[in-house]
Amino acid sequence: MPRQINGQHLVIVEDDPFISESLDAFFGDRNSVKTFPSAEDALAAESELQGSNVFIFDYKLPGKDGIELFKHFRTSFPTAKYILITGEMSYEMAETTRTLGLDALILKPFDFTILEDNISGLISAAA
Repeated sequence: MPRQINGQHLVIVEDDPFISESLDAFFGDRNSVKTFPSAEDALAAESELQGSNVFIFDYKLPGKDGIELFKHFRTSFPTAKYILITGEMSYEMAETTRTLGLDALILKPFDFTILEDNISGLISAAA
């Protein structure tokens, strides 16, 4: 199946180096990808993220979690799409992400094509 997204500017904040590097390899040949191991690193580089349109945050990060990071970045990048990935799903988390306005919540482990399908759908819906 051909890849669905090209020419996007993705920001990935994931503290697991294997997942982060794998996502970078999966999306990086057709898209601009910037990865960060912590919320603090992403926040420190905020000025370098202009033009980013898809943000993928792990929920459990050292320091600030993915929801706190989303709350900050949505004010700086209000038209971007936001996806939270997590290894721990609960009704409360699903309700919180819906209420706050995150665009998608994906349970780990996941097939990267599922993530790509979500991104493609979000981008298409915004067009």
